[in-house]
Amino acid sequence: MSHPPLDSEAGESAALDRIEPIPAESLPLVRDTIERLRPGVQRDGGDLELVAVQDNIVRLRLKGACVGCAMSAQTLGGVRRELVKVLGNPSVRVLPAP
Repeated sequence: MSHPPLDSEAGESAALDRIEPIPAESLPLVRDTIERLRPGVQRDGGDLELVAVQDNIVRLRLKGACVGCAMSAQTLGGVRRELVKVLGNPSVRVLPAP
């Protein structure tokens, strides 16, 4: 038996369907947020480098212990959650730089 989504789930799903580019004036906030998060990653032997921001996508280079780490996806997810919070943009995506 299928249940209809809760109101919060439906609203979140609709927000995820809508891509909101990160405006140029928000780039310093993106940089500052990543710089604020780096010490925590560095404590575990890794590092993050902002490579690019295009549309709603933030590309980060994973360095040090983050390279090949099984937890790197969780690290990127944590950065995404923080950026969504500070930018107020639920369509932000954080992906590893090639």
